[in-house]
This record gives sequence, C-alpha cells and structure tokens, in this order.
Amino acid sequence: MTIKELKNKWNKEKETYKIQEVGSGVKMFVKDVLQSEEIFALKKGLKSTVLEKRKNEFLEEELTKGQRKADIVIYISSDIIIPVQIEKYQNIEAGTKQLLNYQADLDKKYGILTDGFTWRFYNNNIFREFNLNQILDETELFLEFWKEYIKPEFYYLLFFEPFGQLQLIKQEKLSVEQNRQMFFEDITKLIRGFKNKLQVEGYFNGLDKKTKTKMAVELTYAYIIQFILYKTLVDNDFGEFKNEFENKKVEAIHKCLKEKRYKEILGIIDGISAQISENIYKPFKKEQEFIREKLLKVYHSVENKLSDVSPWLDIFVFIKKYNFANIENEIFGYIYENYLKELYEEEEKGQYFTDPAVVNFMLHQIGFTPEEIKKRYETDKNSISLIDPACGSGTFLYSAVDRIIKAFGNYTEEKSKQIEEIVNNNIFGLDIDEFTIYLAEMNILMRMLPLIITEKYNNPVDKKIKVFLTKDSIAEFLDTGLRNTMQDFEMEKTKAMMEGKLPLILRRELDLGYKSYVREESDLEELKKSVESTPEIPRRRFDYVIGNPPYIGYNECSKQRVLIFELMKQGKASLNNIYGVNLHSIPGNQKKYAPKPNLYAFFIALGIALLKDNGKLCYIIPQTILTAGDLDVLRYHLAKFTTIEKIITFSGKMFIGRGLKQNKLVATSSLIFVVNKKMPSALHKVEIINYKNPDDSIEETLQNILAGKNVSKKEILQEKLLQNVANWNFIKQSKEFLDFYEEYQRNTQDISIYYEHILAEKNFGSRFYFDPGYDIDEKKIKQDEDFYKYPKLDKDYFTIKKWQGFWPNERSGGQYKIKLLQANQEYNLLDSPFKIVWSYANPSKFHFTKEKIIWARNQMYGIGSKNYNELLYLFAILNSKIIDLILKSNLKSENEKNYLCSITSIKEFVRVPKITEDSQSIKNEVIKYTEELLKLEEKKLSDFVDFSKVMLQKFDKVLVEGNELILEKDDEKIKLTIKENQDLVKKSLNEIIGLEKQKISLSELKDLPIIDYEKQQKIKDYIDDLVFALYFNIRLEELGWVHEITFVDKIVSRVMFESSINPASGMEDSRIKTEHLVILKKD
Repeated sequence: MTIKELKNKWNKEKETYKIQEVGSGVKMFVKDVLQSEEIFALKKGLKSTVLEKRKNEFLEEELTKGQRKADIVIYISSDIIIPVQIEKYQNIEAGTKQLLNYQADLDKKYGILTDGFTWRFYNNNIFREFNLNQILDETELFLEFWKEYIKPEFYYLLFFEPFGQLQLIKQEKLSVEQNRQMFFEDITKLIRGFKNKLQVEGYFNGLDKKTKTKMAVELTYAYIIQFILYKTLVDNDFGEFKNEFENKKVEAIHKCLKEKRYKEILGIIDGISAQISENIYKPFKKEQEFIREKLLKVYHSVENKLSDVSPWLDIFVFIKKYNFANIENEIFGYIYENYLKELYEEEEKGQYFTDPAVVNFMLHQIGFTPEEIKKRYETDKNSISLIDPACGSGTFLYSAVDRIIKAFGNYTEEKSKQIEEIVNNNIFGLDIDEFTIYLAEMNILMRMLPLIITEKYNNPVDKKIKVFLTKDSIAEFLDTGLRNTMQDFEMEKTKAMMEGKLPLILRRELDLGYKSYVREESDLEELKKSVESTPEIPRRRFDYVIGNPPYIGYNECSKQRVLIFELMKQGKASLNNIYGVNLHSIPGNQKKYAPKPNLYAFFIALGIALLKDNGKLCYIIPQTILTAGDLDVLRYHLAKFTTIEKIITFSGKMFIGRGLKQNKLVATSSLIFVVNKKMPSALHKVEIINYKNPDDSIEETLQNILAGKNVSKKEILQEKLLQNVANWNFIKQSKEFLDFYEEYQRNTQDISIYYEHILAEKNFGSRFYFDPGYDIDEKKIKQDEDFYKYPKLDKDYFTIKKWQGFWPNERSGGQYKIKLLQANQEYNLLDSPFKIVWSYANPSKFHFTKEKIIWARNQMYGIGSKNYNELLYLFAILNSKIIDLILKSNLKSENEKNYLCSITSIKEFVRVPKITEDSQSIKNEVIKYTEELLKLEEKKLSDFVDFSKVMLQKFDKVLVEGNELILEKDDEKIKLTIKENQDLVKKSLNEIIGLEKQKISLSELKDLPIIDYEKQQKIKDYIDDLVFALYFNIRLEELGWVHEITFVDKIVSRVMFESSINPASGMEDSRIKTEHLVILKKD
C-alpha cells in the first residue's frame, strides 16, 4: 500500500479499530504498514525458512522461545528480532506487560507496541514514540530513526540517550518487586551470557578448564552484585549517586558509544567498581585488584569492537532497566532459588529459600531480639555472636543484622562505627555456593547502607563481612578442636597448631583449587582458631546457631561426593563421631546395617559443636527427625546431652518454591526446634506446639502461634523423649490416641516372638526371616523367564500378579550372582516357600505370595517362612486397620513425599496380640478367612466359563449377553455359558479389557482375573474385626458371618480411623463412628 492508501484506510476504518484488533481489525492495518514499500518495506516470511536466512521479513502468531505467541515477529536479521504487540486503537497501554514478556525470550530486548496510531519502539523498557501522522507525513525523519534503530550499535545508543536532551525518549519504570518474573529471567540470562562470553573470548587462556570456569563465574558475580548495589544507591537517592549516574555516567557511556570509543567504556565501568569500594565496602578493593587486572587484559586485547565490551554494557543495561528503590532483601532469596535451579537442574541440593517471616519467628524463639541483644551486650560484649552454617543468600544474617541495628542504631557516626564493628565481630555464615555468598554479603550491606552513607557522613565498611565459601560446612571444622577423634590425628593437629598451620591432612581437601574473594583464608583461619582454646585468640564458639540446613539423602550426598562423605570413605572421618555426636548407633543398640542419616543430621551435630555452653541452636528441618529410623541417634543425643526448650510442628507447607510463578508448594514437612547446650535437669519439660490449620498462609501460621491461636500446646518431660528415642511422633498425637496407644501396648506382646529364632521355634515350631532384598543389579533384569520373578507390587491386589522381569538362581559367580547384603540372613528369605512383601516407600498394603521372587536391596522388604498358617495370621495382622494406624501415626509426617516402612519400623512398632486358650479360636478364624480372602484373587475366567471346546486362538471382540460370553472372530460368533456370577464376570471384563474394544488371545482370556472385590472387602472387614477383638481381649461368644453386626456397629474412637478409605475397594467405610474405646453388643 502507498502512504496515500494507508491514510485513506485509517480514516475510513479507525472507529472499527477501537473494537477489533485481529482479523480485519488493527492487525490487518499494521501488516499493511509493515509491507508498505514507502515505509518499512518488509515482506511476509515463510515458516519453513531457517533463522539464519531470515532478512527484512515478518511472521504472524509466532511462538517465542518461552512459548509465548507474539502477534507479529519481525526479522531484520538472525540477530535483530523484534516482537510486535498489537492492541485495539486507543488501548495501547494494555499491551505493555505482554511486550516486555516477549522481550524476556530475546537476547536483545527489542519490541514494537502499537494500536495502529501510536507506535512505540522499545529497547528494553525504554521506548521512542511516534504517531501515525508523523510516520505518514514526516516519513523521511521517521525512516532515519528506523534505520538507526535496527543497527546493532543503536541498541545501546538509544538506551543511554540522555532523557533531558530528547524528550521523545520515554521509559517504563520497572520496579524489581512488581516485575519479578522478568527480573529473574533477565538476571539468569545475564549471568549465563556474561560468563560464557568471558570464556569464549579467551580471557582466561592458559588456565585449566575448572579454574577458567571458576574465575569467569567469580568475575561475573562480582560485577553483577556490585552494580546492583550501585544502582540501589542511585535509586534510593543516597548522597550524590543519583545525580552522578544520570548526568555523568550515562552521558559518558552515550558519548563513547556515539563516537565509537568502545574501549573507554571499560574505564567508566572500572570507575564505578572503584567508587563502590571507596565509599561503601573497602574489602571490595582487594577483589578489584583481580578485576582490574582482568579489565586491563581485556582492554589491551580488544579491537575497539562493540562486541568486545557488550557483556559489560549488558550489565549496565540490566541495572538501568530496573528500579531498585525500597528493594527488600527477600528479592535476593528469590534470585538465589532461581539461580540454584538454573545451575543445579540435574542435582539435588536440598536447599530452600526461607521465608523472612519464618526467619524472624525463629530469631524471636531464641531471644535474638533488639531488647535482648542490647541487654546481653551491655553485660558481656562477647555474648551475641551468631552463625548460620548454611547461610545461602543470607536471609537469617540479614535479619540478625537488622535486629542489631535496631538495638543500637540512632544513625550517628559514632553509633554507625559501633554497629559495623559489632556486625563484623558477631555475624558469620558459610555456604557451598559462590553466588549465594556474594548475595549474602550484599544482603547485609543493603541493610547497612543507611549507616554507611548519610547526608552528614560517609562511613564505609572497613572489614570483610564474615561470610565464607566452603567446599563443605561439615568438613570445614574437622581440622579444629571441635573434632574429637583419633589420638594420632590429634597429635598431628596439635603439632600443626603450634607451628601456626592447619593440618595438611585436611588442608588439601578443603582447598578450593583457586583463590576466591569469598573465602578469605586469614579471616577463616582466625574463625577456626577462635573455636578452640588458644592463647592468642579468645575461645569464641557461638552464642547462637540458626538456619535452614540442606535436606539431602545419604546416597545422594555420596553420589555428589560431598566432602565429609568422601572423608568417611577414606577413613579420615567417622559416622560414629561427627563433632562428638554418634550418627551411627545409640549406646546398647548397635545397628547391624550401615545407617544413612540425612545431611541435615550432620548440620545438627556441627551446630551443637559450634555453640558455647548455654548457647542456643534453632533450625527448621523436616519432621522426619521425629520418625526416621536412622535418626534415633539424633533423638538420643538431643534428649541426653542438650536441654530441648521447644519443638514446633506445622501441618501446612512452610516452604513455597520461589520460582518464577512463586506458588509451588515444596513437599517438605516442617519442624522448628530450639535447644540449649547444657545438660537437662531431671524434671525438665519440653514445650510442644502443634499448629493445626494446614490451610493458613505462612504469615498467618506464625502470627497465630505467637498469639496462641489454632495450636495444641503441651509439656512433655524430656526424660520421656529419652525413653522413646525410637520415635517421637507421639508428641503430635492427641490424648485420645495416646490413651489408645497405651492400651495397645499393654494388651500385646513384642513381635520378636517371630523374628527371634529361638522364641519362634519354641512358640511356632519354625523360623521367620525378616529381611531386605539382595545385592543384585536391577538394571540387568532379564525379560526371558527364569528361576526367580522380580515383583511389581500393585495396590489393587493382596497377592503379587505383576512382574518386572526375571533373575537366574546364581549364587556362586557371574554377572547374575545373588550377593548378600550385610542385613541378609543368608539366603533364607529367598528360599522360604511363603512370603509377606511390602514396599519400603509408601506401602499401600502388605502382599502375600507363594512365588519364587527376588528384588534388589531395600526397595522392598519381606518376611519368609515355611509356616503357612502362621504367616497368613501375621499377614492379617500387618494389613489390619489397627496396624495401619500405628505405622502411619509413628512413621508418616504431614507434607513429606514419602512414608518409609522398613524392617526396623515393623520390629519397633508392630506388636502382636497375646493368644490365650480363649482367643485361639478367633486366631484360627482369622487364618481361615485370610486364606479365603487370598483365594479370591486366584479366580480366573476359566473358572467361570468352559473353554475346552474352543479351537480359535484369537478374537476380535469379547462381550457378555445375559448368561453367555460371546467371542467374535470375523463373522463367526462363539457363545459360551457363564456358569455363575454373570454380573461379576461382565464387570471384570469391562474393567480389564473394555468390552468390544480390544483384540485378545484365548490364553489371555482364560487367565483373566475375575475377583469379587465386594466379597473380598466384606471378608477383610470381618478379619479386621476379629483382629481388633484379639488386640483388645474382647470375648466373642460366636464366630461367623451371621454375627457380623454384633461387633461391626462398634469399635474404637474416630481418632483411630480418620482415614476411612478402604485400600482394597476404595469404598468409604462409614461403620466406625463411635467416640470411645468400646464395643457395642447387639441384644
């Protein structure tokens, strides 16, 4: 279209453009403008054209990298890509957010937003605006702009255009808080792009790959952190920073770009870094030496090309794009979590950002309040030290500094210096991730800015903030007196200390392999010496240890080669002495297998060791501390050697993934505990707080706890916790349940009568083998039939009907050799003719089998025996509602992904009824009906239909009509009589193969399971009632179905059976409604 034609079309159609943007609306007009030879002269492209060959064309409804669909995407070249957002006439503002989202998918943030009349040409959040009259009437001037706009150098030039000189340039104010998603995407791309650019351009040639990567990473972080800090000063109007930035720095960069003096931009950037270290944080100066050296190297190596300085310009563009006014420290937690996901997408780091509300709540629990801080400091200046050994982005440290400032701050220069000294001497943090340490340092600096720069004085921080990069916080202190270990190692350590050196045995392992600004060795060595009794430095340790330690399983830590786990493999550390805590076994109960405590257990051991006597530790950890079998060691140590002040459990999820959408709940149960490092008194009581409402927000939950709302509070003697180290889940239970549990324990006997062979042979004339699986490589499972079957447990069956594959019976050698685990009782479980089997993780039921089966390690557990009847009885006990309640109450935590049930759990919590002469008949009835229950799962279609006269082997359709099974093949129909239970057969066929839908063979048809689930459920309910009678010594005058009502209308409190879904049938059980532990007998 010509310009004249475009004018006519606009004048004719503009009113309709107010209500229509697609089809014949504004979008059609915009395409006409883009294709006009007198203006943009773009052609409509083909979908099939590869990106590298696209030039001066556009596509409609094009998906961006983030799967966002732009109205139009213009391709000037493969590097200059411009998304176009089109809105209805006079509704242009509606498209601002969407256009910025499109930009997030592009390396260079171009974009056009138009309503047909107003045209905005974006560079990031800055735009130049033209109206249609200017484009059509002053076309030459507009085209001059357009030609410049699509030049690579103009991308930066426009961005640094001084606003005061060119009023046509406008800027969208993008606050970080209101544009988190965009901010996260931009900073992630910036980090990755800058880091890669430094390596690609060869700035670290001559170094090995690991060192090169680390240096590139550190340089990247240093710039981004310093520039965010700098822009925070600008946007919050500290001193002369704002005036200098807008009137000097931006103008200088613009001039260099305009005159193509690109190398000089590096000098401006260097000046900003120097300004930060001079006015805010002097320790940056040391880092600047490294950075300046690299900058000079870059300066001499570049050829005055824009591409050579573009990484630094991109950082500048990034900070200029966003407004950091009133930024809260929480944002750095969000950066932290998103960064971690980006960096460790294939590794589990077990790190979660702690909500500031949780942080402040925990500080309150240990008394780290402004009032208490001031009081303690006035009494003893060395009584307010605090460390977070897994500090992440410094959320706990930020809040601790905030409280110190509130305790002492009146913003005089004298107080400012005092606070800086207090913070430097008392706030410490460690973490394994370099970027998060930078964030933690900046977090603290952000909070201290009002003390550093004021209108009256400038008081830069002189000393390095005490946050340290470490390979592993747990291993970090093994070379200090915190470690109580072998005498020969102690001798070597003592000798090394006398020489003023750390022991070489660990110095090598702790060495990062390169020098890092965030691991200041002299400061770290001073910290480590101070936790010991040395003449030159007062013995420190800490008054407070606080944090949210990482939650990672033992095997994953080993796989990731976490240093403490490597040292244990090498014999340089031992699980039975992690800073004085035995994480292997408790006294008198040595584990016969290799325990695998979660990583957070190691952090608890370290935290206790770091405390002074009478110091306090507060962690937020999973509720598995209450239930996990391998954490009995921690329960023992805490109950025996510390004073537990408080345990707070939550029924809701206390961690929300701080991802881009910020709404993903983290499947981790939560518990906060506070301990004091002193021996407990005999009558000390632990305060237990259970928060009841799982639907409240984190903030509401914590406020309600402080106000005493929606909570269950009680006090438990710590001695009782020591007596019950096997499991602490009882602290969450109601009085009704605890009464029931006490009755359960009183009326029963230990299950050891089965697993202790002497007792079993005496009582039952046979042995029962409680074992895990065997040491085989499940990746080598054979698909061809062999001696053993590898089971696939199915919650729909009590027996085992599905198989993953097969395994040969090889015990002497070869790749299929069945090796024994430490916990195996030879091959006795394998050779047992009858077995009970269940899944270790989230068992829905216990299964019974007569098959020859095998499985790997602890994926499943089993009980094997030759005693068929007794194993049937044990199977009924384990599947009873009583035992289901007992196990879940003791082992399951709210919000945890997995409920784990091991052999140890069964031995610990399952007790069996005492069988007397009077109750033997009930036990016999249990065995009889348990066998009947299992036999129902053996029924096949061939038991209901006679297939003996059928010769055809495959059929197209299978259906039931009346009492006949009809098999169809081509045009032939075979009718077979269903001998009994026609409705069950029809229902089963429909569920299994789908009537008239699937081809099936004769052999498959014969073997189809026909299970009467309704009858099976009735039998299961009857068995459960009989088991209940056995557990609580209830005499039954008669047995059998006719008397079902007699004790079905009955039984225990609602507390017992809150979960009313029957696992076999999925049907709701509404029978159990009474409130008390009674049996209601029928007249």
